[in-house]
Amino acid sequence: MRLMCVAVLAASVALADEESAASIAKKSRDRGALNLVGLTAEMKLVTTGSDGKAKEQQLTSSSRTINGRSHALARFSSPAGVAGVAVLTIAGEQGEGDDVSLFLPKLKRVRKVAKSDRGKSFMDTDFSYADIGSNGTRDEDTKRLPDEKVEGRDCFVLAGAGDESSPYGEVKMFIDKQTYVPMKVDYAGKDGKPYKRYRTLKLKAFKERVLAAESVMENLQTNSKTQMTILKLEESTLGDDAYTERALERG
Repeated sequence: MRLMCVAVLAASVALADEESAASIAKKSRDRGALNLVGLTAEMKLVTTGSDGKAKEQQLTSSSRTINGRSHALARFSSPAGVAGVAVLTIAGEQGEGDDVSLFLPKLKRVRKVAKSDRGKSFMDTDFSYADIGSNGTRDEDTKRLPDEKVEGRDCFVLAGAGDESSPYGEVKMFIDKQTYVPMKVDYAGKDGKPYKRYRTLKLKAFKERVLAAESVMENLQTNSKTQMTILKLEESTLGDDAYTERALERG
């Protein structure tokens, strides 16, 4: 029996070592802080500027796979100035950028976020619109590099050039082998200079999954950062019809 267990473990390690970069990237996206497939999370975002001043926002984020494409919905509840704002992100077809729609309650309408604006700040945080759906690269162009350790955990290392709608020149991801949670992501600008860094600060088990319960996005150029904390997590009860532009307007 002991020999059998050793053999099974060895086979699992071998399969992980052979896994493609595209497969690892997809599994990692499904466990990202803003794209928790099949779940609904209440979250807190705290953005701290270079001057040390902090502001807090709260939102609910849900995600679902529909027709093979990831759909993520974020709806803000506080402070009053952003309450009711909603963002719908639908993963693009292969080789295309994500489709992002923004509902602004004050204007009572939905508008598309242009591809040229994907690098802009997401709700005045250090996350951009390019960060909230995908990793900013095309899976087919992502390459697997030698494995490394991050915070003592064995990680896959992937690297890829930013896609056409991405503000990044290169994205380098360090993905936990055991959970597929992105432990660290380094973003370089189009000029090749360090731009931003994402780090998972705390992991949380939820049923059969392990997720990033606390994470932070740091802007290395402005010295600002946004920390994201999951306050509550549950199975999503939203149906496919909730992930449409018409549903955004209904609230």
